[in-house]
Amino acid sequence: MQSMFFEREDWKLFRNMETLPQKAGVPRSKLSRLVCKELTDNALDLGGDCEIGYEGGFFYVKDHGSGLDPELFSINRPLRSSKYLRLPTRGALGNGLRVVAGAVVASGGELYVSTRGKNYKIHFQNDGTAFPESLSDYDEAGTKIRFTLGEMPIDSSWASLAMEYAQGETYRGKTSPYWYTSENFFELFQSYSGSVRELITQFDGCTGGKAGKIAAEYTKTSAAALEFDETEALLAELRAAVKNVSPERLGRIGKLDGYSGYCKSAGTFKARTVKGEHDAEIAFVLEVYAIPSDTPHITVLLNKSPVTGNVNIYHNKNLLSIFGCGLILCVKAKPAVILINIITPYIPVVTDGKEPDLSIISDTMAESIQKAVSRAQKSLPGDVVERKKSQKEVVAACLQQAIAKASGNGEYRFSLRQLYYAVRPYVIKESGKEPDYAYFCTELISSYEAQHGDIPLMYRDERGTLYHPHSGQDISIGTIAVENYQKPVWTFNKILYIEKEGFFNVLKEKKIPEKYDMALLTSKGYASGAVKDLLDALGENSEEEITFFCIHDADAYGTTIYDTLQNETKARPGRKVKIINLGLDPEEAVSMGLEIEKAGKTGRKKGVASYIDPEWESWLQDYRVELNAMSTPQFLAWLEGKIRLYDKGKVIPPESTMLESLDHSLQDKLGQKLAAEILEQNHYADQVTQAVRQVKERCGDSQTRLAETVQAELKKEPVNLWKDVIKAVSEDMIKNCRF
Repeated sequence: MQSMFFEREDWKLFRNMETLPQKAGVPRSKLSRLVCKELTDNALDLGGDCEIGYEGGFFYVKDHGSGLDPELFSINRPLRSSKYLRLPTRGALGNGLRVVAGAVVASGGELYVSTRGKNYKIHFQNDGTAFPESLSDYDEAGTKIRFTLGEMPIDSSWASLAMEYAQGETYRGKTSPYWYTSENFFELFQSYSGSVRELITQFDGCTGGKAGKIAAEYTKTSAAALEFDETEALLAELRAAVKNVSPERLGRIGKLDGYSGYCKSAGTFKARTVKGEHDAEIAFVLEVYAIPSDTPHITVLLNKSPVTGNVNIYHNKNLLSIFGCGLILCVKAKPAVILINIITPYIPVVTDGKEPDLSIISDTMAESIQKAVSRAQKSLPGDVVERKKSQKEVVAACLQQAIAKASGNGEYRFSLRQLYYAVRPYVIKESGKEPDYAYFCTELISSYEAQHGDIPLMYRDERGTLYHPHSGQDISIGTIAVENYQKPVWTFNKILYIEKEGFFNVLKEKKIPEKYDMALLTSKGYASGAVKDLLDALGENSEEEITFFCIHDADAYGTTIYDTLQNETKARPGRKVKIINLGLDPEEAVSMGLEIEKAGKTGRKKGVASYIDPEWESWLQDYRVELNAMSTPQFLAWLEGKIRLYDKGKVIPPESTMLESLDHSLQDKLGQKLAAEILEQNHYADQVTQAVRQVKERCGDSQTRLAETVQAELKKEPVNLWKDVIKAVSEDMIKNCRF
């Protein structure tokens, strides 16, 4: 039998969820963490700071850099990257944007890029290219990237850690010739499109004159044209001309609040050449932080950003055992919460996802961990052994201080996530444990607000979306958005709450919201506090009668989504409006013959809504049916059948309102028609052109000083945009010329 062979280009592995984890270097369960981290790392490397958050179901990263080319999100492009130059930055391989793009493609998500004056939607083509569709102008500096990953939930925990530790000293120099083996140096030249001299200037200590002298034999030669023996000679000459970079220059995070033990070490390690003469001598800085704890925990950072590989820790007798990412350490030390930060321009990696091989500095790491834990132990009081406080006790004790810190002593609004990071050092210090963000939000803060009321000035991130029919407008739902929300009058008289935002596109495409004058609302799972507040506001303040619907999966989780949407919870009273549950409920799903799945085992009884019959409550412990089990035609028919049971018709306002609207429409249409005729009869366009010419001739000095004026005015009023100054200058020119 003849063998059959198939060929597949490497870039195609990025667009398939089965093969993308191979290129990303993480399992599918960690893919969203990696995507958020990649974008955050790039933004932090670019400008030193950035902003991350959630907006209408999208995760976003916003930086203050010079912008980027949206076509960089093509997954079949050559691997172009500044990461080939070895520097102590967060990125290491330069395939980050391809992983981001691949994750969006493979999950059926969406990607938007705002940069260099334009907002783009990125459309991914079958040939692996990215087509950036220009949507509108973007008036802010830097770049903002927003994305979803289809139905895959977004976990930004790695990005949050990178943001948290983006502090301390940063390396300001260039790359060093000592950081490359003979082979790496040759590959660097092969990947560079410029001249030899241009590349030589990228090395520490090589000024223009020195670079010119070293590259004298190759004045008109491209770097990629050099042979291996030529780059060998250049590397030797470079090393003879400059000193290696001292490890102390690489930077550090520095001491952190909450950690009582700290140890900093610095040194170098060798990377051996195979076919050349030059080994690499890589500088590194190692920082280890420790807090005594009965429950050991370890976090490892590489250049201030969490590593993608797993590092595990446990304590047995007098030994701390640490393994993962090449480490197999047994350190004589008491149990502790440990944070490790390694700053280095290069470290070997064992996967495409940049999992580092830390074994090359394992001896230094073991010694530093022992010192940090020992110093942390010495900070404990004498022989007094106190019971570790629970997270709930610690939060209760420090919450007012944390609120003051997050709000600038009551001057600024702050997010729930900011409050979490203000509380975090107290929890680690007192309990010796990393606080769990979900537990902090759903239990600790909810309990506090149930007893004391909403925390003043605090807002929750936007995690919901409201779609307005007829206008096609998507509104992000968060605390601040709800406070400022005003319902458009006589536009919709129904609201459908959907567990899954993925159904939005199906319903929009078939004009279901417009057909039934029905707004769509989601918050991706359990309804957020902001969504509940919006429902209450619409029910209380609207002069128009509104019918509220809810649909969800036929599983334990889905029934409780409806329950918490309608009924009282620990933190909030029940809704002031009546929510109509349209399903999907288990008995209906079974009778429809939909595909039944096994429900995941949790080890404990699943919570089920109070309206569920005991027979089906037992069924829901083992089985579930998703709304997605219906085909699109079946889902639409099912939903419309449910809506029609309660439909009170289209929005039709009182006759007086319609007559008033008719008057406004006639005035607008006739006003535009008459204005156009009058302007044309009086040669309006010619008059404007002549007037502009006259003003510019009379006030020419305002034009010549324009750049100087803009710079001076923005210095006086930095909150303004340059266009504001231009507008003021034009007004002065017209006034001074007596127009």
